[in-house]
Order: sequence, then structure tokens, then C-alpha cells
Amino acid sequence: MGKVAKSKQQLLEVSDTCINCNQPLALDQRFCSNCGGKRIYNRITWRNLFEDFVDRFLNIENAFLRTFLALFKKPEAVIGGYLKGMRKKYLPAFSYFAVALTVAGVSAFVIKNWFMEDMIQAQTSFYTGTTAEMQKNFTSKFLKELVEYQSVVYFAMIPILAIFSRIVFWNYKKYNLVEHFVIYLYGYSHIALITTIITLMTIWNQSLYKIFSFVSIFILIGYMTFVLKRLFELDAGNTILKLGLFCLLIGLMFLVFFVFVVILSVVAIKTGTDTDIEFLKLMKEQAEAQKALKESTQAVKDSINGNTIKQTIQVIKDTLQ
Repeated sequence: MGKVAKSKQQLLEVSDTCINCNQPLALDQRFCSNCGGKRIYNRITWRNLFEDFVDRFLNIENAFLRTFLALFKKPEAVIGGYLKGMRKKYLPAFSYFAVALTVAGVSAFVIKNWFMEDMIQAQTSFYTGTTAEMQKNFTSKFLKELVEYQSVVYFAMIPILAIFSRIVFWNYKKYNLVEHFVIYLYGYSHIALITTIITLMTIWNQSLYKIFSFVSIFILIGYMTFVLKRLFELDAGNTILKLGLFCLLIGLMFLVFFVFVVILSVVAIKTGTDTDIEFLKLMKEQAEAQKALKESTQAVKDSINGNTIKQTIQVIKDTLQ
């Protein structure tokens, strides 16, 4: 009797309508003919919650896992298929991007709470010389801000890459700007997902993390080159040409950004005005620290030179007497 009562407690009330779309259902109908929703008979338990997780994320027929694997082997099937209207076989572009953002958020939480100092140490260990401490301080603050707004950086990079891609492929009419945006929703999300996972796997070891940090940019470039080559059906010569143009545009972007930041920092320092932009604050602090160090070093040199001259004059006086 106890088992029967317990099993009854685990059952949900059976309704004659679909809980998702309110379409009428027969009592023996397991799936809704209108929306495809599955009829659920049992209340949530730890067991069926785990089973649902396995079914949705680890099942080979799952859209996410199928998309994840296909983006390695044949990205043109996933991206090209989506652009042609395929919506069921693979995970939609924004859904895949949402998964990448979720993993990035988990990564940022883990790094901030347990591995922030290890990351800073790995990224600043090569600084040497008199300005090493200032450079470490600047890099430390910058990395903390970067981890904090990692998801924003992800989202900001996609339209920038899409615009650059459309410029590079100006003579290819196959895809418009919006379709280039979709290409990077998939491509950048995929490689960001991979690099985020590998970062979490290597952050515990500084040597491994340093190596991966160095090669991660080449992984990104290599994968996106592979994706564009497959989508546009490029030969070796055109692939190298387009890659060179892409790198040139990205280099110019960083150069313009650097010049812009330097100008703003100089203006902020000269006028003595404060800024709400944290990155500019860091630049200003570093510039002021370098200026203070330079002034103190010069003061020490002047003091040494002054004392030396005085001592030399005193020696000459003593000799003449």
C-alpha cells in the first residue's frame, strides 16, 4: 500500500489539453499534434531531471551536440543550411550563441572566485625592469575588467567581424551583411566555446595556461579561415589573400583604438579631469605612475651629480690650501 501511495504522489494530474498550447488531447495521446510537445505524466524527481539533462545535452540526436560536432567537420552544412532556411536539424544561430554566452558566464564566475590571481600571475610573469610593478598593476586591473565584461566583448566582436568580412569579400555576392553576421554568430560562438572550455581546463597550471593563451589567437584565426574557405569555396591562393586582408583590417582597428585611447588619456592627464571609463582610468594611473617614477629617478640623479660636484670643489679647495 505504501508503494502504491508513493507512486500516486509522483504522478501529475492528467489533463485533456496540451499544457504548452492548449490543444485538445486524447487520454492515450503522448505527443501534441499541434506543437509536438511531449505529455508529462510524472512529477520532477532527481532521476528524471538527470535523464532529461542527458537526453537534451548528451544524446547524439540532440540538436546542440549535432551542431557542435558538425561545426568541426562541415561548418558549411550548419551555417549554409541555416541561411537557406534549415531550422530543425541544427541549433539556430542565436541559440548556439546563447549557449556560448552561458559557458562564458560560468567561466567568468569560476575564474573570478578561484583562479583570478593565477591568471594575473601567468599574464604578468614576463614583466621585468623598473616599470614591472606598474605594468603588472595595469594588466591586473585590465584582466579583471575583461573577465567581468567577457560576455559583452563576445557580443561586440561579432558585428565588427561581420563588417570586416563583408569588406574582405566585397567581390563575392553570395552573402549579404546580415548573413555574414550569422556566419560569425556560429563561427565565433563555436571557437569561443572551445577556448573557454580549454581555458577552464588549463587555468590551474600556469605553464599550460601561458601556452594556450599564446596559441588561442591562432586557433581563432585558423578556424575562421577554415569556415570561410568552406563557405565561399576558396582555393589556396584566395584563402591566403582574404586572410591577409582580414588581418590588415583587424590590425588597423587595434591601431585606431590604441591611438584613440592614448589621445583620451593624454587629454585627461593634461586637463586633470576624471573619467568614468575604467580602461582610461587605468591608462591615466599608469601614465601618472611612470611620470612620478621618471621624476624621482631624475631627482636622484640630480642629487648624486650635485653632491659629486660639491665634493670635487671641496677636494680642490683642500689641495690649494
